[in-house]
Formats: sequence, structure tokens, C-alpha cells
Amino acid sequence: LVSAAGGLAVVVYSFTAFNPKYRVRTECDPPLDRFNKNDRFKEVYSVPSWLEESGLKDHDCRIPEITKDAAGNCISAKYTNESKEVDPIQQKDGLIIDRSIMTYSLVESYSFLCSGRMGLRTIYNVLYMIGMLVGSYLMGYISDAFGRKTALMIAIVLVSVSGSLGAVCEGMGGQEAYGFLRFITGIGGIGCFMVCFVLAVEHVGYKFTMLVGIAIEIPFAMGEALVGVEAMLFKNWRVLQVVAYLPLLALMGLYFVLPESTRWLIANGKIKQAKKNIREAAEMNGRRVPDYLINDNLELEQEKEQNQKDSSQGGKKTTILDLFNTKLMFTRTINMAFQWFSVTMCYYGLTFASSSISDDVYTNFILICLIEIPSYIFCILLMDMWGRRPILSFCQLLSGVCCVIVGLLLESEGLSGLKIFLSLLGKFGAAAAFAIVYVYAAELFPTVIRNQAVGFCSLVARIGGMSGLLLELLQVFWKPAPVFVMGCIASVAGLFALLFPETLGQRLPETIQEAASIGKYNKRGICECTFFSPLAMYKEDLRDVEEKESEP
Repeated sequence: LVSAAGGLAVVVYSFTAFNPKYRVRTECDPPLDRFNKNDRFKEVYSVPSWLEESGLKDHDCRIPEITKDAAGNCISAKYTNESKEVDPIQQKDGLIIDRSIMTYSLVESYSFLCSGRMGLRTIYNVLYMIGMLVGSYLMGYISDAFGRKTALMIAIVLVSVSGSLGAVCEGMGGQEAYGFLRFITGIGGIGCFMVCFVLAVEHVGYKFTMLVGIAIEIPFAMGEALVGVEAMLFKNWRVLQVVAYLPLLALMGLYFVLPESTRWLIANGKIKQAKKNIREAAEMNGRRVPDYLINDNLELEQEKEQNQKDSSQGGKKTTILDLFNTKLMFTRTINMAFQWFSVTMCYYGLTFASSSISDDVYTNFILICLIEIPSYIFCILLMDMWGRRPILSFCQLLSGVCCVIVGLLLESEGLSGLKIFLSLLGKFGAAAAFAIVYVYAAELFPTVIRNQAVGFCSLVARIGGMSGLLLELLQVFWKPAPVFVMGCIASVAGLFALLFPETLGQRLPETIQEAASIGKYNKRGICECTFFSPLAMYKEDLRDVEEKESEP
């Protein structure tokens, strides 16, 4: 549920800030007073034949010069050097807006219309990404210092309260207040997913970490798709904002049923509570854990934690700069950071661009979110069969090629089915690559610096996410530009992924020297597969436990 909340929080802006079609109201259009109450929300968006034949585009606020026939009927329109723009703030009734998708969106509420203010919609979307950047470090610190449950509750409150309050930001300072709250929502949103991810992984054995680490992203995709359903029902952005965010407060109830991470308890010396958690988990699963097994394992974990603390305090401390000391580690680190940049750009770029690929906005949005689920299943089934390197390269190239083709077809009339299919394939590749880079980075970098290395890649990924959203500004020059550029970058990343060594079957490196030696003796080809039953592999861990339980 919390993972779903993180997914929902990311994409609500797709509809609350939906950018509708609009055009300037001309002297030949019926006046608003025909509705008696000057209600612009009842006006139906349409483009008269004479205006359409004149070749005037949507999203243009310039007032055209009208040509009339002898009877006074409008017959054509054109822009001239003297054409002035309607001021969307002072002349809100000077535009005719398409309200078939959203009857009232944030774009209209804050006048993010016309050439002078159109880019603000993208800037406010980037504020969420900046919040994610800050939140990934802030919530990580709170999680390590005060516990996973505490961090999770703080994240839920931040995303729910700040998101809901954004709906009431209006009047003087309302726009700025909304921007600040969107930044806070980003902190809470990344906290919901990140802490939830850590909790889930720390509650299972090491053989299940990859399975759970990828599977936890499935409800994230379902939360994204839920926004599309809610948008069908609530077409006023303020109502949708409250409906989407406020119910998330109910997740606070998880505090009373969710156990704290046993690994975190051990690391922080809370042994009594850790033992209690283990016994409760065993009882829930209908199993018995001998006391000596609990005590031996806890003592081993404590000793391991103490050794790590002692090693970090004595001797030369390893820093992120050590990854750039040799040419080999330098190229691997930069390449992995580029993979994160590319996959995040395509993931968020395709998600927010889904509304412009076809006219059926709701269906296309829901499909482009749900396509993530089979991509995660694809990773779960094949990562330990085919390997990390070939799958990452394949998914990046798939995403890149599909984006390039969609970009070239975007201005073509018709072919909507093909464009949707290719955009779904592109999102499939981007989502699968997103799941892979987490595992791959953890396996490539050594233990002494793994957290810092993954944190560095995550920082670059946030920049990639911001870039993916900012590419939308290029639509002014060429409509397909955002998707086309994303495709080119993903294609290059797919080729660069082939330069990595394969980590499948390799133990995690402890030192930088061990990390540098990965792949030296592993000559596994990119087309080589190892076939086995994933179910049988995951049952091994359960058999080990059963054998230990039968010991006297």
C-alpha cells in the first residue's frame, strides 16, 4: 500500500496540471453571456471550419486578423506582425479551453498558458523531482537514525498533508505556496517508496532480496494507474488533488501492525525487540525457531556490525573519490551513472508524455502505467537466467528505439494504435531497466563504498528525471523533440551497457580491488542463458530452514 502511495504521488500532476487545448476567442465566437451566468466551464471547445482551414494552431494566444465576407461572416484568419497576445491573467475569458479531459486544471487556475507562462507548468513539475532529490538523503538519514517505521510514518504524513493542502492554494501567494508544497510532497513521495523498499528487503532472507526488491515495484505501478481512474471520476484539479492525497493518511494505521526491521534493531543494539520480532514471525508462519539459533545469529550480526564500525573509525576512510582513482573504476562509475540518468529520464519522460501521444488520454495513461508490471515479472524470471548486462542493454535499446520511432510518427495523422503500442514497449524497457540498475549497481560496487556509490547514481538519476521533464520545453521548437531526444540517449546507454562485466554468479565485492577484478575471469557471453526453475531456487532457502529446525 505504501509503495502504491509513492507511485500515486509521482503522477497526480499529469492530470491536476493537464495542459488542455485552447485558442483565442475571436469576434466571431459566441459571447460567454449566452450561458446567462457567464459560466465559461459550460462552453464546448470547438474550432470553426474557417479557422481550421486558416492553419492556426492550438496553444497560441495571439489574436489573429479576421477576414469577413460581404455578409459579415468570418471566412479566414491570419497572424500578422501586429498580432498581440491575450494576457491569460488579466483576460481569462479571452481563451476558449478544451474541458473534455479536465474541466478545470491547475494550468488554468495559475494561468500557465500562452508563450510567456507555458514553461511554468514544467518548472513546477521539476520541483517535485528536487523534493525527491532532497528526500532521498533526508529520509535515508531519518530511517537509519530513528528507525524504518518512524521514517515511514513521517513520509506518509508529508506526502498526504502537503499534497492535500496544495488544493487550497489560491489568491495572493497561492502559486508560490503550491510550489513549496509540491517540493515537500516530493520528499514524502520518495520517502514512501524508499523506506518501504528497505523494509521489505530487510524482512526476507538474502535469496529473496532480488525477488522482493523488484516485486515491491508492482504496487508502485498500480498506484500510478489508480490516478488515471480517479481522474476519470474527478475532473476538477482541486477535487482530484484532495481525493488522491488525503486518503493516504489512513496508512498511518500501519504503525500498529507493521514490525520494525529486525536488521535495524540488531544494528542499533535493540536485541530484546529483535528476538521478539523473530519469534512472532516464526509463529505467524507456523514454525519454531530454537533459542540457540536466534542467539547465535544475533551475536554474529552484532559482531559484524561492530567490526564495520571499527573499520570505519580506524585506518584510511574510503570515499566516493576512490571510485575515480583508476581508469577502469572511473569508466564503470560514469557508465553506471549514465545508465541511471538515461533510464530515469525515459521512465518519467514517457509517463508524463503519455497524454500527448494519443487522444484517449485516460486509457493511454493507465496502460503506460500498468505495462510496468509485466516488465518487472520479466526481470524476476530472466535476471538470474540471462544475466544483468544483456538484459540492461536490451531494455535500454528497446526503450530508445521505440522512443525514436514514436517521435518520428508523432506529427503524423492517424497511426494512433502503432504510436500507443510503441510507447508501451518503450515504457516496458524503461521500467525493466529501472529495476535492473538497482541490483546491478549494488553488485558492481564494493561493500566499503556501496551506499555512497548507489547514492551518487541516485543523485544523477534525479538530474535525469528533471531533464526528462524539462525536455517538454523543446516542444515549442519541434513537437517530437522530447521523445526523440530521450530515445537517442537511451539507445546510446544501451550500447554502453555492453561494456560492463557480468556479475551473475559473482560474490559481492568487499574492496575496490575486488570490484575492479569483476569480469576478469567471467567470460559469460551476452547470448548465454542458464535455464532453471525460479520456484525451485526460491524453495532452497525454505529447505535450509526446515533442515535446521529438525536438528537436535
